[in-house]
Amino acid sequence: MNRKIQMNIGLAVVALLLTLTACSDEFLEFTPTGVVSSSDLESPETVESMIIAAYASLGNDGLLAHQYGDLWAWGTSRSDDGYKGGGGIGDQFPTHQTEVFTLNDPNNFNANLNWKWIYAGISRVNDAMSRIKAIDPAVYQEEAGVSAAQRLAEMRFLRGHYQFILKVLYKYPVFIDENVPKAEIINVSNRELTDQEGWAYIAEEFRAGVEGLPDAQADEGRPTKNAARAYLAKVLMYKAYVQDDNHQVVSINSAELQEVVNLINTIEGTGEYELFDDYAKNFLWEYESGVESVWAVMRSINDGSNQGRGNFSTGLTSSLGPGYGCCSFNQPSQNLTNAYKTDDSGLPLLSDFNSGAQIETIEDTRANKVDPRLAHTIGLIGMPFKYDPNRVYDESYSRVPGVYGFKLGMKDQELPNSPAFRQYEAFFSIARNTDQIRWAEVLLWKAEALIELNRLGEALQIINQIRRRAISEASLSRIVDAEGNATGDWTVGEYSDLGSQDNAREILRMERRLELAFESKRFFDLVRWGIAAETLNTYFNEERDRVAHLTDALFTAGRDEYLAIPQEQITISQGLYVQNPGYN
Repeated sequence: MNRKIQMNIGLAVVALLLTLTACSDEFLEFTPTGVVSSSDLESPETVESMIIAAYASLGNDGLLAHQYGDLWAWGTSRSDDGYKGGGGIGDQFPTHQTEVFTLNDPNNFNANLNWKWIYAGISRVNDAMSRIKAIDPAVYQEEAGVSAAQRLAEMRFLRGHYQFILKVLYKYPVFIDENVPKAEIINVSNRELTDQEGWAYIAEEFRAGVEGLPDAQADEGRPTKNAARAYLAKVLMYKAYVQDDNHQVVSINSAELQEVVNLINTIEGTGEYELFDDYAKNFLWEYESGVESVWAVMRSINDGSNQGRGNFSTGLTSSLGPGYGCCSFNQPSQNLTNAYKTDDSGLPLLSDFNSGAQIETIEDTRANKVDPRLAHTIGLIGMPFKYDPNRVYDESYSRVPGVYGFKLGMKDQELPNSPAFRQYEAFFSIARNTDQIRWAEVLLWKAEALIELNRLGEALQIINQIRRRAISEASLSRIVDAEGNATGDWTVGEYSDLGSQDNAREILRMERRLELAFESKRFFDLVRWGIAAETLNTYFNEERDRVAHLTDALFTAGRDEYLAIPQEQITISQGLYVQNPGYN
């Protein structure tokens, strides 16, 4: 296995970086142990440390207030897949506000802090790029052992990643590169670029990666040429669904979808990635950075730091079961759980899955035909938790079942005896690398693009490939009880055809939901497809009869597709930033 990028750099350099990248006094609450001048950081050796610091920012996420490593509070609990969870609606109330939409406003604390921390990461990237450019390329190559051009491409990839997160959250972020003097940043509007121009700007970051990155890297976590191709395809999957000023999809760009197909064909031609034989391997630390991982944020433990470099974005999502203790956030909805039901041939119930039998316990999974991906995704009463047949999920795992029910998500969890598991204070972190793109999703992008291009036969083959893995012997081998018996009537069939183009869309969208549930994708998909209002208001009308915290939930089209531009940032810009529609 390739070595991970070493994230530990000298305290003096860290202290300086915090000074250079701070967005407010909150980032300066530390006691530096030493001081270095900017001129001390101009050699290739020290600039390489600055680059490592830029990578380290990817892992500076934490809990809910600046949660950008795993976007569950933005991508799952704002969708029909999950609830906020935790100790009640008042526990981390800003996330309840975004879950029900009606209470959300420009003063949402978490949305504002998330904005600031992401820009702190961009600031580190831009500072590193400026310093790379200040060194003669020949000197850089000789002393660093790598080309300046490659390092610039790496930094543009990281910046593109941050910009992508800002774009799907706020729609109109502020685009700042290394050429903008620090004194001029305050004068850059968030409406310098249109929506489509913003997507094109981000796409160019990854086009630079396709051009300038190597085919392979010695260090895990550093992006490759194929990772850039995949991320470019991801950006184009958003850009192709053209929105008007009220966030409604008005057209789909076929040329950009064809580029997506071409990019993924090129990646497939290299043979670098494939689906794991076992679906579970995507969610176990032993298999991190494996054949299905296209690009991931690096995590570590026992690395000399106080708490390790775990996934603090999911620090509140552990259960209250033995060995855990806090805090039961990010809980699956009943709607999602029911979506795993199948018909007798193993195909999803596209339109009526939410009626009839309700999947709540192991008795329900054994009495109904169910897609086995449920058992990898959702903790149900009576089921083994996280593939341990001797650890049976029960009522004690959920913190306030009277509000959010008994179910919990499992994909982001590890068992307490895992070497990747770490408790810090009352919370927990998982030092498994956080996949940002995995190969199954790339294949589903290709299938989606092919459907929109009306090449349904080709899309059919991809969808069936994903479904075959779900029911493979390897994928079923872990979801058994202590006696080795199946924990459900696991049934997955293949499609003989996709029917009409509209029907094919429904099939693809359901397949994405089942394959990628609790990987923080769902809300952004609904917005991208232009069906968020319809889907979520139907969901609220049904789900509020099951959980009272959704009583007043309502999605307002033309507003709730995106968060508000944080009011604090508008104030700091002295009114230069323009608020998103519906929040004034």
